[in-house]
Amino acid sequence: MEIPKNIDQVILESKFLDNEIAQPIPLITIQGKIILNENSFITLSGLPKSRKTTIQQFILASCITGQNFLGIQANLTKEDKFILIDTEQSNYDFYRQNKFLKKLIKKNKNPPNFSAYLFREYDPEVTLQAIYQIVETQRPKILFIDNLTELCNDPNNIIEAKKVIQLLKKMTAKFNLGIVCLLHLGKSNNFTLGNLGSYADRASQSVLRVTIDKETDTTTLDCVMLRSDAHFNPISIHFNKDTGTYQETETQAPVTSKKTKAFSMDQFTAQELKDRINILFEMQEVYTYGALVENLKKLFGVGDTKIKQVVIPYITHKKLIIIKNKTYIKN
Repeated sequence: MEIPKNIDQVILESKFLDNEIAQPIPLITIQGKIILNENSFITLSGLPKSRKTTIQQFILASCITGQNFLGIQANLTKEDKFILIDTEQSNYDFYRQNKFLKKLIKKNKNPPNFSAYLFREYDPEVTLQAIYQIVETQRPKILFIDNLTELCNDPNNIIEAKKVIQLLKKMTAKFNLGIVCLLHLGKSNNFTLGNLGSYADRASQSVLRVTIDKETDTTTLDCVMLRSDAHFNPISIHFNKDTGTYQETETQAPVTSKKTKAFSMDQFTAQELKDRINILFEMQEVYTYGALVENLKKLFGVGDTKIKQVVIPYITHKKLIIIKNKTYIKN
């Protein structure tokens, strides 16, 4: 391990001083619940084509107008800058997304305090350097990264993953900004991809999930973990072909197809299970049985029966959690 030459200064700056600290300014709320503060980042993840970017567009629309979209409210002034970094889309696909955004805000042009950069053709190392320079020179209040996965050559590489997450932490602290990170979920287990996803979820202020019910073509935004507030109610939308717009719908439990692969704990690696348990106990230290069931349902994406009959027996048998005084705690 290489020790920095200024390690004494690092230690001095890292010492906690027991002084009054002002509450960070909430940058984004959903249904009044704090999602993103200054000096923090959040993850917004889902399977490909689940409409993660569409949800991001509603957040951007609130940043631009100051209005509430789907219960999403941004807290920015007209002078506050916000920037979108896109690492996946072609110029034309992004152009189409931007047209949708302008339709939402009912404007012909983006405001001067909003900028977007497309880095699809560049290597992760170049993109990371560019992102840091953009933030350092322009000082946005919120940075959107769609998609964080593309900032690694291999999201399973521990060194690469930690480098990306450390950069996010550094930028939020140094430049007093909030970052919204979009991430892909793995198709086999509904976990964020690789070590990058695991590290991102663990370091996030909020972990949000986007799911899609293909039978009804309904997209639902839900929270897995909020550090700063209670959970918001799930938000569901569908595309109305007659009006050409998205409309909010009543949240319904997803319909399980008979062809769906049977749920099994064998589909998760030991590390993936450990990461889920870490997220669970970052929300709170002690659970009653009922609270444990409700939070595990969000983490594993299954109903009461599977949680009670499969998940809880498995994780207690593996001693990932233990029972103490009729409550559940991390082992």
